[in-house]
Amino acid sequence: MTTEAEALANILAWTADSPGWQRDALRRLAAEGSVDAAGLDELVAICKGDGQAVPLEAAHLRDPNRDQGEVYLRQVHDVRNVNALAPDQRLSLHRVGLTIIYGDNGSGKSGYARILKRACRARISGRGEEIIPDIYDAQPGTPSATIEYAISGQNRTCAWQLGQPADTALSAVSVFDSRTANIHVDETNDVAYTPFPLKLLSALAQLCKSVKDKLAAEITQLQAQTPQSINTPTSKVGQLLARLAANTDPAAVEALATLTQAEQDRLAQLTADLAGDPARAARQLAALKAKVEGYIAQLDVLVAAISDDGVTSLRRLANDSEAARRAAEAASGALFAGEPLPHIGSEVWQSLWESARAFSVEAAYPERDFPVTDAGSVCVLCQQELTPQAADRLNRFENFVRDDSQQRADAARAAYDDAVTAFAGSGLTLAELTAIVATIRDDLRQDALATEVRRAGVHALWRHRQIRRRHADPTAIIDAKLVALPPKALVDQVADLDARGEALAVEADSPAREALIAERTELADRQWLNGIKADVLAQIERLKQIKALEAAQRDTATNRITTKSTEVAQALVTDALRAQFAREVASFEIAGLAVELRQQNSVQGAPRFKVALTRKPTASVGQVLSEGEHRCVALAAFMAELATTENKSGIVFDDPVSSLDHMHREAVAKRLIAEAANRQVIVFTHDLAFLFELDRAAKEVDPTPQVAVSSVSRGSDKAGFCRSEPPFKARRVTDITASLTNQLGNERYHFDQGDQDQWRETVKSIAGSLRDTWEIAVEEAVGHVIRRLSNEVKTPGLVKLTAITVADCESMRDGFQRCSELLHSAAPALNRPLPRPDALADEINALAIWANDLRQRQNSVRLP
Repeated sequence: MTTEAEALANILAWTADSPGWQRDALRRLAAEGSVDAAGLDELVAICKGDGQAVPLEAAHLRDPNRDQGEVYLRQVHDVRNVNALAPDQRLSLHRVGLTIIYGDNGSGKSGYARILKRACRARISGRGEEIIPDIYDAQPGTPSATIEYAISGQNRTCAWQLGQPADTALSAVSVFDSRTANIHVDETNDVAYTPFPLKLLSALAQLCKSVKDKLAAEITQLQAQTPQSINTPTSKVGQLLARLAANTDPAAVEALATLTQAEQDRLAQLTADLAGDPARAARQLAALKAKVEGYIAQLDVLVAAISDDGVTSLRRLANDSEAARRAAEAASGALFAGEPLPHIGSEVWQSLWESARAFSVEAAYPERDFPVTDAGSVCVLCQQELTPQAADRLNRFENFVRDDSQQRADAARAAYDDAVTAFAGSGLTLAELTAIVATIRDDLRQDALATEVRRAGVHALWRHRQIRRRHADPTAIIDAKLVALPPKALVDQVADLDARGEALAVEADSPAREALIAERTELADRQWLNGIKADVLAQIERLKQIKALEAAQRDTATNRITTKSTEVAQALVTDALRAQFAREVASFEIAGLAVELRQQNSVQGAPRFKVALTRKPTASVGQVLSEGEHRCVALAAFMAELATTENKSGIVFDDPVSSLDHMHREAVAKRLIAEAANRQVIVFTHDLAFLFELDRAAKEVDPTPQVAVSSVSRGSDKAGFCRSEPPFKARRVTDITASLTNQLGNERYHFDQGDQDQWRETVKSIAGSLRDTWEIAVEEAVGHVIRRLSNEVKTPGLVKLTAITVADCESMRDGFQRCSELLHSAAPALNRPLPRPDALADEINALAIWANDLRQRQNSVRLP
C-alpha cells in the first residue's frame, strides 16, 4: 500500500501539468490548511492572468505523519432548552475505557445523545431527530449546552448552540446512531477520515468551484452592463450589432457611424418626403377604425338598454313573471289544499318533481309515461308500493304541472330571465370604459370628445346599475339621469379614419417608394449609431473581458482532480478500508454474510464507499438482511471507517444493539470492550441486558478495561437527572449496602427529632431497597452458573453452589421476611412503633455479612 509521503510526491509530480493558479492554491493549502477570502481573491486574479503564481514545491509539504491530536469528551453541562432536560445537571464522561450511560425510556438519555450528534460527527438522515425546547416552556429559547473536551490532554470548552457550527475539533469524535444505521449500509458515504493527500485534492476541488463561481459572477456582471440602447435594426448597422464580438474592429464602427454632410442633407430630405411607411400607417388606421366601430356598437347596446323603453320592457316582463307565478300558486293552493304538506307547486317542489320524472323515465320505468301508477307500481320518491290514494295524488300532481297556468308561469319566468341576462350583458366595466376613453384621447387625439364620452359613460353605467337593482320593484324609482352619448361624433371619426387610410394606400407598393424608404432607413440607423458609438465601443471591450474570463474558467475544471483523487484513494484508503470491513464483519460474528465494501466514484476529490452484496452489488442491502444483521453490518462499516486513521479520538454509540439477538449482542459487547482498550468509548443505552453484557465482556478481558456506569433518570416534570453510579438494578450488593448505610446516616435525624412521618418514609425506602438487594445477593450467589438476562450457563461454576448451606438459605429467607414486614403497615390496634436506626443498621449489616461470607466461601471452593 502506498504511504502518504509517496502519495504526496506523486501529487507534486502531477501538478507539473496543472494550471498555475492551482499549483499556487496547493501551496497555500499545504502550508496553511485553508484559503481565506483574501487568498481566494488572489487566486482568482492569478487564474485571470493578473497575478504571479508561486507553485507548490516539495519544501511546502508537511510531514504527513504529524500527530493530528486525539479528541475525547469530558462533560456535558449547562443544558438549556433541549427537550425537557434539567438545566443544572452535569453528565461526566471518562477519559479512558468505556463509559456507559444507562437510562430508561423517557429519562432524557436521548436528549444528551442528540446534543453530541449535532456537535460531533454523525451520519444524519433526512429524518434526523429534531432538537426542540420543552413544549411546556412558555418562553423557550435556542437549544444550547456547554461541552468540555480535550485535545491531546489540553482541555477545551465548546459553547454549543443549535443552528451554529460547533468547534471543528469535535468532528473528530464519531457518533453511531441506530436510527440512522441505514446511512452506513444503504447510502454512499464519504470516508470518515481523509488522509492528508486526499484532503489536499478535495480542498483544491472546492477551490476550483469557488474560483469558477467568482469568474461566473464577473461574467454575469459584465453581461448585465450591456446598454439597452444597443438593439439590432435590420440595416447594415443591425448586422454589425448582431455580430458584435470581442474581435470586432472599432474602426468599422467609426466608419459606419460617421455621416458626411451630403449624407446628412439627404437624410433630412428623405425624412420630410417620407413621414412614415404609408402601407403600415394604412394598416394601423384600419385597425383603429375597427376598434372604434366596436366601441360604437358597445355604446349603442348600452344606450338602448338604459333607455326609458328598455326600462319599461324589463319591468313589464318582471311583472308578468310575478303575476304568472302567483296565478300558478293560487291554482296549486286550490287544487292541493287538502294535501299533508304545504307549498305544493312551488319552485322547490317543481324541481323535486322534475327530478322524480327524470329518474322514472331514465331508470325506474324507462319507455313508460310518467307517473307510472299501475297496480303494483312503486313510488319513485319513497320506494313504497302505491296505494290508490297515492296513485291519485301523483296523477293530480302531473296534471297540475301540465296545466296551462303553470306553463304560462314557466314561459313568463323564462322570458324575464332572458331579458335580465341580456340587460346584464349590455353593461360595461369601468376598465372597458377607460379603454374606450384612452383610445379616443390617445389614438384619435380627441381630448374634448374623450372627456364627453367619459362623463356620459359614467352616468350611463350608474343608471344601468340602478336599473339592474330596482326594476323588479314596481314602486322603486329610477332617478339616475339619462345623459346622451355622442354617437354622431364617433361616427364622424370612423369616416375620417377610413378616408385617411385610403389616401395612404395609394402607391404604397411602388418600387421607387420602397427604395427611398430603404435609403432613409439606412441613413437614419447610421445617424443613430453615431449617438451610441461610445456604448458600442465599450461593449466590444466588455466582450473581450468576457472571452478572457471564459478561457480562465476552463482552468477550473475538476476532472483531472477527481481522477487523481480516485487513484490516490485506491492506494491509500480503499484497500485498507475493505480489509478492515472484512475483519469487523468477522468480529460481529456475521462473517457468513456475503457482503463487502465497494468503492464508488469520487466526488470533488473525496473517496466514497458503499456496503454491497458480493454476488449482487446492485441490490439494496437493507432489504435483504435481517434487522439484526443490518445493524451488525452498519456497526462493521462504522468501525471500519474509524480504522482508516491512527487517530484514536472518542466514539459515541446511541443504542447500538436495538433489535439484536443475544449472540449478536454478545459480539457487539466484546467488540466495544476491545475498542475501549485503545480509545474513549461512550455508550448510551436503555437495554439493561446489554449493560450486563458489557460488564461480563469487560471481566473476560485481561487486563480488564475501566468501565464506568452512569445513569440518567426522570423527575416529576424534568428529565436528564445525572448520577455517577449505575441504576439500582445493575449495582452490586457491596455498593448498595454502602449506599444504604450512607442514606441511614444522612436521614436518622428524622428519628432523632421525632419527625415520625419523614422517618416512616426513610424506613420504607431502606426496607424496600434491602428486600430488592436480598434478591440481588441471591443472583450473585448463583451467578457463577447462570445470570439474569443471559442465555449462557457456565457449568464450571456449578461447584461454587456447594458452598451454599441450608443455614444460608434460612438466613436469607429470615432477612427477606423482616424487610417485607417493615414495608407493610401493621394493624392500628397493635400500634407497633417504627424501628430504631440501630435496627435498620443491623439489617443492612446482616445482608452485607451474609453476602460477603458466602462470597468468600464460594471463592475458596475448588474442584478436587
